[in-house]
Amino acid sequence: MTNEEIVEKLNSTKSSDRRRAAKEIGKKIIVELGDDLYKKYLEEIKDKKRWETQCEMIKSLGIINYKNAMGNIEKIVTDNISHDAVTICAATTYVQLKRQSLNDGLPVLELLEFGRISVIIGSLMALAYDKMVPDDNTIEKIIKLCWDLHIHNDISVGISGGRKYLAIACANWDKKLTERILNHYIQTAGKDNNLIDVCNNSLKGKYSKSYL
Repeated sequence: MTNEEIVEKLNSTKSSDRRRAAKEIGKKIIVELGDDLYKKYLEEIKDKKRWETQCEMIKSLGIINYKNAMGNIEKIVTDNISHDAVTICAATTYVQLKRQSLNDGLPVLELLEFGRISVIIGSLMALAYDKMVPDDNTIEKIIKLCWDLHIHNDISVGISGGRKYLAIACANWDKKLTERILNHYIQTAGKDNNLIDVCNNSLKGKYSKSYL
């Protein structure tokens, strides 16, 4: 699609068109359409039933690094709602907008220290999707905060707690720092075969892209 066609779909009355347009902006990293995307997002949030479209827009705002969205994104993260898809996407975008580089893990630490499960999952997604490599000290702090995610108070049936995303990120980190937590995740994975596979891949230094 051309930029003109994307803007046309952003202004469509069909949610499917608006989602497609938002996803296209993120996929192609079309920074110049940031204002158009954010304007439509502000309209989209007036109806909570449109959460799927909001999620796609939030994701792309993070990918294109649209800093003007930070206020709205920060509010969603601060509301800190559990088991909420919009909050998960907002947490990922928050990290993307606030970090100084792919080596800056401080925004992830910030969210891990106060967030409930949706904020936690979203912050760990940023680590995995963007192949972030924080400094060793930050990695150690992240690992410590995520050691017992499987028994987090917000965990319920069907909720992974984000361990998979941390395990994926570990593939690009120093094995001396990650080996213990990856083996711990394997030992506590139960029937979560995806988590076990990802951990084994990361122990071999293999990035589990297909599990994202």
